Amino acid sequence: MVAPHPYAERHYLRTRNLLLGDGVLCVHCQREKATELDHDPPLAMHRHREGTACCRLVPCCRACNHRSGHEVRMGRWRPGFDSAPVEPEPERDGLAAKDRRWRVPWLDGLRVPPADATWPRLMTVPHPAAVGSLGPEFWAFAAERSGKDLRWWQRLATARLLEVDVGGRLCWSAAVLSMARQLGKSWLLRELMLWRVHQGARFGEPQDVMHTGKDLMVCKEVQRPARLWAKPQDGVYRVRETNGQEEIEVLADGSRWMVRAKEAVYGYSVSMACADEAWKVRESSIEEGLAPTMVERVCPQLVLVSTAHRMATSLMLGRRQAALAELESGGGDLLVEWSAPHGADLDDRDGWRQASPHWTPARERLIERQLAKMRAGEVDDEPDPDEPDPVESFRTQWLNQWPRRRHSQSGNTEPLLPAGMWASLLEENVASDGPIWLAVEDDIGLGAAVAAAAKLGDGRLEVDGWLWADWDSAADWVARLAASRQVRDLAVGGGLIDRLPPGLGVTARPATATQTRVGLAALRDLAGSRAVVHDVCADLDAALAVARVRETATGLLLAQVGPIHLVKALVWAVQAASRPAKIPAVH
Repeated sequence: MVAPHPYAERHYLRTRNLLLGDGVLCVHCQREKATELDHDPPLAMHRHREGTACCRLVPCCRACNHRSGHEVRMGRWRPGFDSAPVEPEPERDGLAAKDRRWRVPWLDGLRVPPADATWPRLMTVPHPAAVGSLGPEFWAFAAERSGKDLRWWQRLATARLLEVDVGGRLCWSAAVLSMARQLGKSWLLRELMLWRVHQGARFGEPQDVMHTGKDLMVCKEVQRPARLWAKPQDGVYRVRETNGQEEIEVLADGSRWMVRAKEAVYGYSVSMACADEAWKVRESSIEEGLAPTMVERVCPQLVLVSTAHRMATSLMLGRRQAALAELESGGGDLLVEWSAPHGADLDDRDGWRQASPHWTPARERLIERQLAKMRAGEVDDEPDPDEPDPVESFRTQWLNQWPRRRHSQSGNTEPLLPAGMWASLLEENVASDGPIWLAVEDDIGLGAAVAAAAKLGDGRLEVDGWLWADWDSAADWVARLAASRQVRDLAVGGGLIDRLPPGLGVTARPATATQTRVGLAALRDLAGSRAVVHDVCADLDAALAVARVRETATGLLLAQVGPIHLVKALVWAVQAASRPAKIPAVH
């Protein structure tokens, strides 16, 4: 690979010689010995011209070169991309089960793991103010409700989470719980959230619990057994299951367990927030959307539960890193983690056990199969679309090894709705006759769009949308719709409320960017739940076929592709129509 240009040749030979003898460290991670030469920038990302110094060769290790090549193939490489998988400082060790700091009364009977269990590799010491725990009360509640005793690790984790001070107040305002896959995290979350909504009398106020996570459909499935349990108990619970706004309400005091998309948690004041598979939850959703409102509640708690992932957001990485720094002081968040150390080999069975608080021969065989598939280049039974690298997938899912620095997120867009989803929601001649929710948006003076949503008898939303050549035509259409149907809400963008015709019989309100973000998430959720239906509507079909979004720190952002003014109008109408009606609590 000697380049013909003298300067390029000298550069190649000089760089290649760095790999000989004792060698040098990889320029990316600064830890591993460099064994390869890497083009910077990658050849695939620029037009290479020999002798122009358009790129350079840098010494790197195989792992960093592999990661950089993967990002190029996935279209995610950007200037300044950091392929190093580790942080400057090695991760610290935890405290052994025999450490004297675990000798507190509420951990009696838990300090010695049973034969099928493993002590956490990393766990924060007992809170300095703790004098006991509500753990045994929770264990009894969960066993009576479900008919199942908690596993040892579930009792340990909740004994720690529910530590209380001398006044009976919960000590931990936030906790990070992490372990490998398929160990009962979701089962524990369900019982914990149900227990919390029954604690209104203890804390002196209704307990609103917010349940969100990476995948809203999975969150709904976690809650589903609880909804089935609560439904027959008329007069005790109210269960809501329509339009993706699932919740269970305790009628005695109005306490609620709500399920919401990770982009739609803004504006709620909750006593407890749980984020499942929180590696993909944006930091802003919690730190800006929920955390500020929680401080007004009595004994609020934020619980982040997740298996590791290479592309984790700063929410889990930042909280986990801060908790590690206070592991022996108890001055930060509670961390309870089962994981293999970063130096563990893929086939290290001790590492497998360190990541698995509950261990059985069946689990060992499961991990054996996954490792064999990874080495054979086969696809997992449940492939992770966010992690196509099989080695990284095995390390995160089965060894629970967190990255030591944040993965560089790309600015690439993705379709608003998966391919084929909108077409699958077509129902010809569908018709509603009740109130409608309308929205209208201008196309910077080049046209306008109107969208409508209405509720069908089965709870689904019928939606429609139209493009118009100018604002006056769109406003006239709004007036015609208002004359034939009761308009429950009218959202208007672009500060053009004053240009609406008078006498509509409904007060228009300005739409905001926040409503667009929430509406985009709501449309995704409702479409995925098949809670949206539409007839043939050419304008809307064409707009959604090209609509794309980008994940940002504040939620979904609509990319400037196609008639986005119609998409905006649609999500405003859907967001308003799907908002739960206010129902007063029964006391």
